Amino acid sequence: ETTTADLSLSYRTYGYGDFEGNVDYECPAPSGSLVVFAGVCVGICLCGLVGNGIVMWSLGFHIKQNPFNIYILNLAVADFSLLLMFFLLLLAVLLLLSFCLHNFISFYRDFVFTVELLCHFFDLSSLGLLTAISVEQCVSVL
Repeated sequence: ETTTADLSLSYRTYGYGDFEGNVDYECPAPSGSLVVFAGVCVGICLCGLVGNGIVMWSLGFHIKQNPFNIYILNLAVADFSLLLMFFLLLLAVLLLLSFCLHNFISFYRDFVFTVELLCHFFDLSSLGLLTAISVEQCVSVL
């Protein structure tokens, strides 16, 4: 009986091969200073989210609209969005460190890139709105 399969091709491996070896990955415990810093940042983010939410609620629904209130409302929305993105980033870092989810690092890198891009956008929006408010106040004084 003859075999038509080329047996030399069946034993080739490309890239990294797992040869049933047990590789123990030890997850480093987060340092105490990192946990304290992240806790303080989460507390500040939550206070900022509540404060900006109150400003958005009151300016959006209860106070008569004028151009200055619209600037402040837009500034509150930009700051709220920035704090929300930073809060999500902090929670993702704490989740990755505390549960040692090293399998999700590629997803985490994409998530961090997206959140950082949005943080920069909202930060620049806030600064632009602050500049517009300042210029309008200076022009009104002149």
